[in-house]
Amino acid sequence: MKNAQKPDHASLTTIVNNLRDGRYVIPDFQREFEWQPWDISSLMCSIFLDYYIGSLLLWKGTEENFESLACETVSGFDGNLSKAEHIVLDGQQRLTAIYYAFFAPEQNLPTRKSRYLYFINVKDFMEDETDKAFFYDWGNKGLKYLENKDLQFEDHIFPISIMGLGGWELPNWAQDYQKYWEEKAKYAEENDESDKSAIAEKHVAIASRFGVVLKELSNDYQIAYIELDKDLEISKVCDIFTKINSKGIQLDVFDLINALLKPRGVQLKHMWRSAKERMEFIDSPKMNVYVLQVMSILTQNYCSPKYLYYLLPGQSRQLRNEDGTLRSEILISDTIEFKALWEKAVDSIEHAIKQLSHPQEYGVISSNYIPYVSIVPVFAAIQSFYSTLDPTKQLNARR
Repeated sequence: MKNAQKPDHASLTTIVNNLRDGRYVIPDFQREFEWQPWDISSLMCSIFLDYYIGSLLLWKGTEENFESLACETVSGFDGNLSKAEHIVLDGQQRLTAIYYAFFAPEQNLPTRKSRYLYFINVKDFMEDETDKAFFYDWGNKGLKYLENKDLQFEDHIFPISIMGLGGWELPNWAQDYQKYWEEKAKYAEENDESDKSAIAEKHVAIASRFGVVLKELSNDYQIAYIELDKDLEISKVCDIFTKINSKGIQLDVFDLINALLKPRGVQLKHMWRSAKERMEFIDSPKMNVYVLQVMSILTQNYCSPKYLYYLLPGQSRQLRNEDGTLRSEILISDTIEFKALWEKAVDSIEHAIKQLSHPQEYGVISSNYIPYVSIVPVFAAIQSFYSTLDPTKQLNARR
């Protein structure tokens, strides 16, 4: 097995070019593409924010292996196996998602009955409103954006499928976007419309900065992969694949926060073990994450995974002022404050569960009657918030 595997990395541009050429193929024993539209959007967000998206496991294939494993092209690819190079053992879902968003094939999303198009609201993205910036559409609105460049520029909408066009299409789009607003600013200035000119100049700056983001993303974003030697026996490769997919345990956000808190002297898993009995009414494996989400809502009004990182004691986050400048803010100063907020969140969820299950309140006799268990952290945070109000206002707040 010496030199049978080679760790390496490739730029996003290289990965996209390989997808365009059909160099990645999927063996028959892989499951079908299963991601939902929002999963693809989340991956796009991770890539554009320069986050690590995991590594790929590839096997340098041969014609014999392509045939014996009944390999097929990536879902959505309109071509054959003539340029196939690598059999994808791990990373099929990610590569297929990248292909679907970057190339916008005229095919339905495999998990849906419609074609989905993916976009970025550039203005929101550059103002760090990433929860709003990434969106998808399966109707006429998306097609209108795809077909009308001026509408894209006017509404600050970047079709992610531009990434897959290759050549000079991506830098040309960025230049045309900036030029569009430069002409708007010039026209407004020539017509003594100072307010419109100032707004257009801000948009010029946004377009310029986004152009830099696109350039850096294309050139510098790296995706890790491990390449297995083409001379490995098929039985051995299949065994590797089976072990990866049957014995691997996904690391969720709670485990990551727990690992980051250990050096600070906080044993989050121990704290959860002490608290979990108080929440057993709710049948969900994500209750430990829900506690963190309540903490996040109470401190910063957001609870998506990337915002949970700012719950770490002493961790600063960047906020943008109205004038565009940045300021730093620390939500939780030390471990004592973290533990106190954790207890407050646990108390809030316990109280919310009592209200939900009370026969004279909401009458939920089983968590099976809660339409979506993920509403629990939001409900608990709202309950906790209005309990801090003046008693005379609490009744209206509760209503």
